[in-house]
Amino acid sequence: MSLEPVREPRRGSGRRNLLRALTGGGAAAALALTAAPAAPAEAAAAPAGQAIDPFAAEAFRAARGGRVREYWLQAESFAHNAVPNGRDGMTGMTFTADQTTFQAIGYRAYTANWGKPLPADLSPQGIGPNSGIPGPVLRAEVGDVIKVHFRNNDAHYKWPHSIHPHGVRYATSSDGGWMDDDPKAPGTAVPYGGTYTYTWTCVPSSVGSWPYHDHAAPQLPPRAAGSSSTSAGAGSAATSDSMESRAFGGGGPVMEIGAELGLFGMIAVTDATTPRVDREFVLFFHDVSASDATTLKQDLSLCSGGAFVDNAPTFTARRGERIRWRVGTLGNSLHVFHIHGHRWLGPAGWTDSQVLAPATTLTVEYAEDNPGDWLYHCHVAAHMMHGMAGRYRVLG
Repeated sequence: MSLEPVREPRRGSGRRNLLRALTGGGAAAALALTAAPAAPAEAAAAPAGQAIDPFAAEAFRAARGGRVREYWLQAESFAHNAVPNGRDGMTGMTFTADQTTFQAIGYRAYTANWGKPLPADLSPQGIGPNSGIPGPVLRAEVGDVIKVHFRNNDAHYKWPHSIHPHGVRYATSSDGGWMDDDPKAPGTAVPYGGTYTYTWTCVPSSVGSWPYHDHAAPQLPPRAAGSSSTSAGAGSAATSDSMESRAFGGGGPVMEIGAELGLFGMIAVTDATTPRVDREFVLFFHDVSASDATTLKQDLSLCSGGAFVDNAPTFTARRGERIRWRVGTLGNSLHVFHIHGHRWLGPAGWTDSQVLAPATTLTVEYAEDNPGDWLYHCHVAAHMMHGMAGRYRVLG
């Protein structure tokens, strides 16, 4: 039976919501809320039914009562076992902890001034598990300002880190992207123990699901035990000379290695037309290379930090609920998001599999009507065999 897409909860509306690639939903959750300053008015948006001029200035004025949503995020390093139960529930393969544990880095959300970690909140308006991989969901509405107070507490690697957002508007001072020609640009390489505040504005074209991630200076991975390769000292950035001489020959500095090791999360921006849902699932497909996380015995393809069925997150829903998935990817590979037993409306019609390029997102919405114990996974076979699969349980 085909799944009906989520319907707008508005009187007199029979419009069916399609899968909304790169669009979001769910009421926004705030860690701290204050009135937001109004942004300057720009050109008016195209009326409904008319084509949008991509060269026209985007219409935006902060909504009256718009809010500043403050988040206090910290980068933390920790030992992470991607296969904690030691078994792949799909193939039966077994693993030992020493084969699947690496030193990860993740963002965690805290109370004001990094007082204490916030508790998990898995509601459609929540920040998620707040366990580090992925980082907390940063939620806002059009017209809001997101202010992220960031502290680098990467005690293991002592590398500089940053936060770079997708999908929102910001000044260069809140970009978070490190460049060799301006290596001390504020916020692009926050040193170990340092802090920085990023300010991002949610405009109408920000509605959707967007990744945020570390974009600081490339780093040389630590030397593996028994390896004769060299490694950068703690907290040191790779130099232009080292990149030129090593990057294309292997063993050189790694771009966005912080993101590879876990420094990423989702931004969810909504507006007045975003439909209400009963469940929202945030999922990242991402890869960790054994050449970068040198304690691993093999490359791993992960679902939000977990590898293989019953180690990757298990998502649970009930028949009749309105469901939203926000799916993101990071790394160097194309992925194919697939859910067994389910279909949704995509740009080209009904589908049950959708391709995502690196650093892209997908938002899927539907009304659940098919109870069972299902798989979700990347449909690239090599990625499944390296762990990119999990369980989706629908209760009657």
